[in-house]
Amino acid sequence: MLGIFMGLLSKFALGRWLLLKFPSFFSFRLFRKKGPSKDEVASASFKMCFIGQGFSDSSLASKGNKKPDTEIVTRVMGLEVGYVITPIILLQCALFLLADRHNLPKGGVFTPGIVFCPTNLQQRLHENGISFDFISRKALSA
Repeated sequence: MLGIFMGLLSKFALGRWLLLKFPSFFSFRLFRKKGPSKDEVASASFKMCFIGQGFSDSSLASKGNKKPDTEIVTRVMGLEVGYVITPIILLQCALFLLADRHNLPKGGVFTPGIVFCPTNLQQRLHENGISFDFISRKALSA
């Protein structure tokens, strides 16, 4: 209901002005102009679970098997994600790039997975309050 109401208001210049001027009122106090308080940031945390399917052995994938035979579940947890963890992640990535520039792949533009995979970035993040946990592994039926 709130989404429909806000969607209707946002279609008109006056409605957009009202939403931007009085976000707390029109969102029933879900949104506000100022950010979270220090107490809200200190008490916040995040937990994300990932379910991945793949092959237990790389030779299975190279043989052309179409169906994955393994499923894993992992979890990443940490402090407040917007104001605390994001700067930590960016800083640790930058520190790695500065310290280990000689270990970077040669060439043009690379995705983060290619650049950071063979590094100790996960350990650095763990030391700074982000936990990476392996939860389970199970075989998938054929």
